Amino acid sequence: MLLPLPWFVGGGVIAALAGPTRATIITDQAAAVSGKIFDYVIVGAGLSGITLSGRGHSVLIIEAGPDGSWNPAVFNADSRVYPATYCNWNYPVHNNDGVKLNKTIDAGACIGGSTSINGMVWYRPTEAELDRLEHLGNPGWNWGTLEPYMEAIERNIPPTDEQIAQGAGLDPAVHGYHGVVNTSFPTPMRIPRAVRLYKEALPHAFPGLSISNDLSNRSSVVSASTSWTIWYDAATGLMKRSSAADALLWAPSQQRSSLTVLANHTVDKVNFGQGLRADGVRFSPTLSRNAEEQFNVRAVKSVILAAGTLATAPILERSGVGKANVLSAAKVKQVVDLPGVGANLNDQPGTATSALIKKEYRNDTSLIDGRTLFAPEISLVNIENIWPAGSSAISQTLASPASLLSRAASLVEAGAAVNVEGATMILNSTIHLIVQSRQPVAEVIAESYPSVLSAPFWPLMPLSRGHIHISSANPFDFPIIVPRFLTDSFDQQVAVTVARRSRDLWTSPSLAHLVADAYHDPRIGPNGTDADYLAWFQGKAGGAGHWIGATAMLPRELGGVVDPLLRVYGTKNLRVVDAGVLPFQVTSHMMSTLYAVAQRAADLILQDCEESL
Repeated sequence: MLLPLPWFVGGGVIAALAGPTRATIITDQAAAVSGKIFDYVIVGAGLSGITLSGRGHSVLIIEAGPDGSWNPAVFNADSRVYPATYCNWNYPVHNNDGVKLNKTIDAGACIGGSTSINGMVWYRPTEAELDRLEHLGNPGWNWGTLEPYMEAIERNIPPTDEQIAQGAGLDPAVHGYHGVVNTSFPTPMRIPRAVRLYKEALPHAFPGLSISNDLSNRSSVVSASTSWTIWYDAATGLMKRSSAADALLWAPSQQRSSLTVLANHTVDKVNFGQGLRADGVRFSPTLSRNAEEQFNVRAVKSVILAAGTLATAPILERSGVGKANVLSAAKVKQVVDLPGVGANLNDQPGTATSALIKKEYRNDTSLIDGRTLFAPEISLVNIENIWPAGSSAISQTLASPASLLSRAASLVEAGAAVNVEGATMILNSTIHLIVQSRQPVAEVIAESYPSVLSAPFWPLMPLSRGHIHISSANPFDFPIIVPRFLTDSFDQQVAVTVARRSRDLWTSPSLAHLVADAYHDPRIGPNGTDADYLAWFQGKAGGAGHWIGATAMLPRELGGVVDPLLRVYGTKNLRVVDAGVLPFQVTSHMMSTLYAVAQRAADLILQDCEESL
């Protein structure tokens, strides 16, 4: 926000106090900013970048993608296409040997970032998870400091009686009501009969799972229908997406003359002055992809990289901040030795099992409605739900010091961690949450698509790690992304066992009468082996789009890239504020956490910059 919280709350009040305001400048003309000086230059107009850009200081945001405010694919929640055909970088994926695969990674490529194309699912992480950030050497990063920001940003629109009757739920104590990011349920609700039957069937497939009214009200596992970042526009009759841009940039109450957004320009590198002080950035036009056409802009107080996990690490490397052998291979001169840049990359690999519905039910819109608004019912399951009789053995294996050391050494050998000490610390935090706090290890979605009931799922807290690095100094060359999904045996166990248990849904008393073929996809029958399921999952799985970790907030000696004030080690006035700073996964979808991180970051940056004057 770059202004004390809560400048955006109840936007109309702030606007009224401020009097008439000039509109924010959104342009794709480099001449409008080239050679100029701003207090803050932010790279990336996604969730974090837009949330940072408040009133009171001159701010420039440079976004590589276009302004998609005109496109129904961005603002109409029911027009969501998956995978997105607009506003999507479609990053190429590489296998563990660095060979390019026939797969791509979705990532938002327009103003609003991934909040313009994601599944819009909103719920909070748990207190135990956020408190682990502080345990990793980050004082002040905990539930107590972050939860108020989650409440402040949200404007929850409670469900109506009709929506509640059709499956919606709400715990009023775990939502905010005066922010600018709208959260609500769709009008009309998604597949209400299917949701009711799923609520009955899920405890059959995952013993011990409880059905609740709100995913944000939990300390561990639960199943519930949850809110989306959407709102009903009575004037148009549309369910609209409440993206970061919709909430904090395009809205009339959010206009400010101190903010300029330059779209369709890609930042090449950070410019450093004396003493490795970041004093600006260099950028080129995205549409022409001409890296030789270069522009520069200066920052007085700070350069803030908020381009997302998959873009920020490459910018640092092109700026000479990173691991020596990576930079040398890309022909980039190293200015700061920071081997953690690009390591510790993590996402949640997922796919789905499906059952064919009997023909007589396929036109029942209470079961299959053909809408693309994702995830009408979500279940978060832990090791006791997955292995009711074997969770103790799983816990003992995970908590074994020898097992932990072996895992850490494997990550270092694969280039996914800087050293064994750092890898051990990160892995141990996740294992503590799994074993001691009994946090969920998988998310299971109850869905339907034309002719099928479907259960998309993914491991929530994977121990596997990958890496992302540049291959050249050209900003228009995609980085080499090696996710290394399912390279850890525990992740494999979770994937295989959840796949098996998800198929118990289709044979449960609640759903069996609807099903024509319980083994429709994958074509693995009742006698299928674990090896069959693992091979299927490895071939089909793609990331959930919750990429974290490649610029981790950790002590430098453990492979960290930024300190608790989000300052890049070895530099001055350079910060990172996006999902890349999170060292481990949280068990919620990312938006609630990242809005909190960005708001806290704004307060920390303001204070730090004022104190350094």
